[in-house]
Order: sequence, then C-alpha cells, then structure tokens
Amino acid sequence: MYLITLRQMSEVEIPKMEYDHPLTFSKANDMLLEAVMKYKQTGQQIKLRYRIINIESGESIFNARFTISQDTDSLFQVIRGSNSIPKEVVDYVSGVESKSVEETEVDISFNNHVEEKAKLEQLKTEKSDIQQQLKNDEKERMQRDMEYQRKMKAIQDEKEALEKALQQKEKEEAFKESQRLEALRQLEEEKQEYQQRMEEKRAQDKRKQEEHEKRLKQVEDEAKVSEIELANIQAELDKGVLERKKELQELEEQKAEIERQANLLKAEGEVEEVQHKQRLQEHMPSQQPIPGSIDVPIHPPGVASASMKTAATVVPKLTMKERLQELDFEAVKNYSGQAIKFTAKASVKGSKRAYKLARDHRESRKAAKQEKQEQLSKKLDFEEKLTTEKIKFMDELKKDKLMQEKELKKQARQQAREAEKQVRIEERYRAEKTRKFRSPSLKPLKNVLALVLFVTLILGVVYYFDLGNGIPIVDSVKAQINGLVNQF
Repeated sequence: MYLITLRQMSEVEIPKMEYDHPLTFSKANDMLLEAVMKYKQTGQQIKLRYRIINIESGESIFNARFTISQDTDSLFQVIRGSNSIPKEVVDYVSGVESKSVEETEVDISFNNHVEEKAKLEQLKTEKSDIQQQLKNDEKERMQRDMEYQRKMKAIQDEKEALEKALQQKEKEEAFKESQRLEALRQLEEEKQEYQQRMEEKRAQDKRKQEEHEKRLKQVEDEAKVSEIELANIQAELDKGVLERKKELQELEEQKAEIERQANLLKAEGEVEEVQHKQRLQEHMPSQQPIPGSIDVPIHPPGVASASMKTAATVVPKLTMKERLQELDFEAVKNYSGQAIKFTAKASVKGSKRAYKLARDHRESRKAAKQEKQEQLSKKLDFEEKLTTEKIKFMDELKKDKLMQEKELKKQARQQAREAEKQVRIEERYRAEKTRKFRSPSLKPLKNVLALVLFVTLILGVVYYFDLGNGIPIVDSVKAQINGLVNQF
C-alpha cells in the first residue's frame, strides 16, 4: 500500500488542503480537484510538490513537482504522466482510480519501527474482517432489496430522466461558466495591459521630469556663469574708469604744469622785455647838444680829464620823454613783435593742448557711460530672458503634474470599475455554484412527517384509551390498526 504527501510551493491559499501529512490517493485527488476549481475561479497558478511513500517500509519512493493548469484533470493523470514513477506504483494508482483497490486512512511516521508494522498488520486484518462483514451485510441487504426492485424501477426511470435533464443543465452551466471564465481571462488581460500602460506612462513622466530638472540645472549654471562674467565685465569697467580718471588727473596735472610753464615763460618774456628796454635806455645816444650849456675851455690832458669828470657829474638826468625820443624805434618794434609772437604762440599751443585734453576726457567719459549703459541693458535683457524661461519651465512642470494627476485618477477610476466588475462576476459565479450544488429543501417532508406523527399520536391515544366508541370512522380506524398489529 502506498500513501502520498503534498507540500505547498506557492502563496495561494487552498481551503481544506492538508500539507505534509500522509494521505490516500483518493483523498489527495479530492483535494486536488478543489485546487483545480480554485484555479478556474481565480486564474492564479498553484504549484505543489508530492511524495509517494511505501506504508510498509515508511520510505519515500518518488517525489516531484507539478503546476495546476487548465489541462490538470486529476491526481491520477499527473502520476500516470510521469515516466520516472515505478511501475508498481502506477499500477496501484490505476487500481485506486478504477476502485479495484480499496484504500484506508492510516497515520504513519517515517521511522521504521516494529510496533508500527505490527499495528499496521493488525489494522489490515481488522480491515479484511470488516470488509467480509460488509459483504455479508451487502448480500442480506440485496436480498431484502429484491422485493422492492419492482417498486423502485419506476422511480429509477424517473431518476434517470431527471439525471439526464440535470446533465444537460450541467453541460449548459459548464458552457456558460467557460464563457464567464473566458470573459474573466479577457478582463485580466485588459487589466494587465492597463497596468503596463500605466507603468510606461509613469516611466515617461519620470524621464520627462528628469529632463526638465536637467534643463533647469543647466539654465541655472548658465545664469551663474553669466553673472560671474557680468561681474568680471563690471570690474573691468570700474578698473577702466579708474584708469581713465587717473589719466585725466595726470593730464590735468600736465595742463597745470604747462600753464605754469607758459606763465613762467610769459613772465620771463616780460622780464626780458623790461631788461631790453632798460638796455635800450642805457644805450641811448648821449652826444646831442644840450640847450643852455656853456663852452668849456681846453686844458691839458690831465687837467682836461678832471675837468670832464667834473662836467659829467654836473650833467642833468634825462627825462622819459627825452629817452623815448632817443630810442631806436625799429629795434624796439622788432623786439616787441618777437615777444608778442612768442607769447601768443605759447598761449595758442597751451590752449590747443588743453582743448584736446578736455575733448579726450569728455569722449572717454561718454564712451565709458555708453559702455556701462550697454552692459546694464544686456544684464537686464539676460535677467528678463532668464525669468521668462523659469516661468515657462514652471508652467510646463505644473501642466505635466496636472496631466499626470488626471491620468492617475483616470486609471484609478478604471481600476475601481474593473474591480467592481470582477466582484460582480465572482458573486454571480458563486451564486450560480451555490444554486447548482444546493441540496433540495426538506421543509415539505418535515411538514408531512410532523402531520403524520401528529395524526398517529392522536390515533394512538384514541386506541389506547378506547375513546370514540360508536363512531364509525373511529371504529374503522381501530380495525385497520388491529389488522396492522396482527400482521406484524
């Protein structure tokens, strides 16, 4: 005799399934049929592991795995489909399936003990005795039932008709259930498709968000680089302004120095002119006759020189008018023209240089101001563009977020509708199965039995206490009861 143990290999819960416990093949086959029905209801794959044990030795003969699918009909088919199982086990399973071999529920352990073997032999003997007694009882029962065969024939024919009708109805129900299972499978496929599309949409949204974040980071980096460049340009402009201020200060100092040199040259020219006039006055001719002078007598040389010295000392000083009259006007004119020309030339050169310096300073300030305005305008344009890009980017992020939330809500509603539809299908399926396997109601039979019992009780009371004497109906009932009692 052989037993089989089952072990669960998946997380699907199967009611009334016993794991890791020795079972008969018939009981294990019934449990497997429950699992097949569970698979047809839910569509979830169920993986099991089975092991065949020799009950006499307690050793494991064969073990394997299998998965419950649409092609799984019974445990016997799974065992016959394996090529590695020993032939004696296959023959035993075939005998159990054809009911030529009877199985009994026996609890064994996997330890090979002598007491357990003895107990097993005792159980086998008791089993054979019980089977013999059952056979004898069956013969007696068959003899008793022979009398009722003719009465049961009509009932059997009616039963066969009802069974045919029931089989036809079961076929119709099986066809409808196959249609429902196909619809359920299609719904599962649609559900998986929607889930896959949702995952793809999430991946696409995540990729788009990463691209937006990367773009925003790039724009921020460019903005930082532009700010640094703008700060460098501003520093260079400030440096240029300082350098121009320094150059302007140096030019102003040079201008002041030139003006001082021009003033100095002018003062020197005036001094030279005064000195020249003094020299001219000193070199004026002194041999002109002086009115009112007297003749001096001629003396010897020594006496004459002394006389002349005396005469020179007594000569009166010339006035300015007399000196001007004695000057050489051409020479004075030449010297004056040269001095005026030199002064005018120096003044013109100094004025030109000062004008040139002032003009260069004004142009440099104008160019610096214009360059500063251009840089400021560029900075404002860049900041405006940066702000516009940030606003656009935030609007795109907001739109993407709204679209994603809308899509998620839509998918949630779709999943809720699918779940409700699935629940309704399962409820209808359970209702159909319950209606299909529902046992017939015994309430009418109970009512009939209660009525019969009540009538029998009343009749028994009437008969026992001898009530209703003289009533024809009661007398006829008593006569029938007496007849039945005599028969028994």
